[in-house]
Amino acid sequence: MRRSLPYLLLGLAALFWAGNFMAARALRDDWPPLPLNAARWTIAAAVMVPFAWSGIRTHAATLWAHRGWLVAVTLPGMVAYQTLVYTALSTTTVVTAAVIVATAPAAIALLATLLDGVRLSTRQVGGIALSLAGALAVAVGGDVATLVGLRLTPGDGWMLAAVPCWAVYSVLLRRSPVGVPQSVVVAATSLLAASLLLPLAAWRMAAGEAVRLTPASVAGVLYIGVIAAAVGFVFWNRGVAAIGAPRAGVFLHLMPLFAALLGMAFLGERLEPYHLLGGLLVVSGVALTSSRGRRQDAAT
Repeated sequence: MRRSLPYLLLGLAALFWAGNFMAARALRDDWPPLPLNAARWTIAAAVMVPFAWSGIRTHAATLWAHRGWLVAVTLPGMVAYQTLVYTALSTTTVVTAAVIVATAPAAIALLATLLDGVRLSTRQVGGIALSLAGALAVAVGGDVATLVGLRLTPGDGWMLAAVPCWAVYSVLLRRSPVGVPQSVVVAATSLLAASLLLPLAAWRMAAGEAVRLTPASVAGVLYIGVIAAAVGFVFWNRGVAAIGAPRAGVFLHLMPLFAALLGMAFLGERLEPYHLLGGLLVVSGVALTSSRGRRQDAAT
């Protein structure tokens, strides 16, 4: 169970983030991107810091010594990436965003190769390609013409800009301070992200951006802050720390599949053959990338 735990955590993180995409798209008329991201990390910090406070005090010296690393992961992964995603989802669809996010594992693998000298095995490359094919099949409804006919909107450009930000974040996680629990890391970075985003959100609201509070919008933001941010990032960070960014990145291919399943559960959408085919390809690719071979062990 301990060996399989990182993979379970990564899969759950992908599930929570698929829900984050759907919630952000639903909230686009109620919460502008910067205020939404500021609320996300303020809620996450409020949830995480009290539980992690003793750990923060215990590891305060280590966290301070690694303050440059904390800023380096917070800016691209929590401030830039999430703001770009929420900006994108205000004008693009969840389907298109999922297609673009499905390129992130390749970006992570490339960056890990450039920065850390990680060598990808044939097994890893094959797994990334297989799961990418499955993610695309689910995202475009099994119709290649849909993929070819996708027209880029301004939101798609923001989403494309978000992908390298996530790649930087994921690769830098391998430099996480030794001995510091991931819950403490997420609590510290959540607090830092909130402190950076709140002034920016206040500036945007002073410029005329309005937040509309309704029971539904508050519930959506609470999901984004507690489940997608606090819990999701703890799970993702622990998984990446355990198996490395290239092998963990392929789990992002689960997001289009999970988005389709959530649509069936909450929007009454039907299960189609392409869901089964795409799901089989994604799961096979994740299993192939996650399994260990001799070359993989040497690479990681």
